[in-house]
Amino acid sequence: MKILFLKKLTWILIVGVLFTSILPNIVSNYWFIEIFSNFKLQYLIISIFLLFISLFFLNKKVLAFILLIISMLWNGYFIAPYYFSDTTAPKSKKEVKISSINLLSSNSETDLVKNYIFEEDPDILILIEFTQNWQIKLNPIIDNYQYKRLVPRNDNFGIALLSKYEMNSSIDYFDLNDKPSIVADLNIESDKISLVATHPAAPINQLTFENRNKQLSNILNKRSKLSEKLIIAGDFNTSSFSNHFSKLTNGDLKDSRFGFGLLPTWPANYLMLQTTLDHFLVSKNLEVIERSTGKNIGSDHLPINIIIGVN
Repeated sequence: MKILFLKKLTWILIVGVLFTSILPNIVSNYWFIEIFSNFKLQYLIISIFLLFISLFFLNKKVLAFILLIISMLWNGYFIAPYYFSDTTAPKSKKEVKISSINLLSSNSETDLVKNYIFEEDPDILILIEFTQNWQIKLNPIIDNYQYKRLVPRNDNFGIALLSKYEMNSSIDYFDLNDKPSIVADLNIESDKISLVATHPAAPINQLTFENRNKQLSNILNKRSKLSEKLIIAGDFNTSSFSNHFSKLTNGDLKDSRFGFGLLPTWPANYLMLQTTLDHFLVSKNLEVIERSTGKNIGSDHLPINIIIGVN
């Protein structure tokens, strides 16, 4: 009886992991289905585990192997480029470090956040979920940056951009809603780089799902108004595996993770569930020298860092 139950459960898991692997990339315009696209790494690990389980419990091993191999290949297709892409780049005259931190508006670990920023000492700092309370707590750090654009709010959509380099910035809502993004032109050495710091809504229903997609799409629609060298950064509330994220890299933008690994960021406290919600998209004419995630600073997101080469 127990063996029969385990066999049925194994088949349910095999079929389940196959459907949750493939369906979100086929039916990608419904919010609840698309959520399942975020966990490709977990599906790959589960598929490998089930492959070994099938050796002991299943009679139709060949069918189980075929279904699991399809699942493994499908998920591996999305994951492999992040580990096997070439990251070799010519030596640049100047290296610029950019950090993006989702503070979490309710985060009380002020010292962890401050210490992390002091340790990393980024040239450009993006702060997501930036509240008036966070502005007060981080004022000594904010004062260290000559150029800044601060948009504190009482909800989760405040945002700030701080720079040690000359910066002209503005607030943009990208023709959609009341959630601000910051658009900046940075003068670094002889280079002019545009940076968009953004935080679309979380896709918790069909409306917020569509608003998230429209916000990201509307940023790309203004691509011609931005510098040839461009960085789009922040908490996108979508992983690297979503069809809607893939649309962002159809043109001259690339995911800065390529060659450095997945580097998942959310949820910070649950390693087995972590996926890639925080991003740096960079134009293909920018060199990505280093890409990393930071340590847990009390937020539900891990910080992300990038070093780009500037000539």
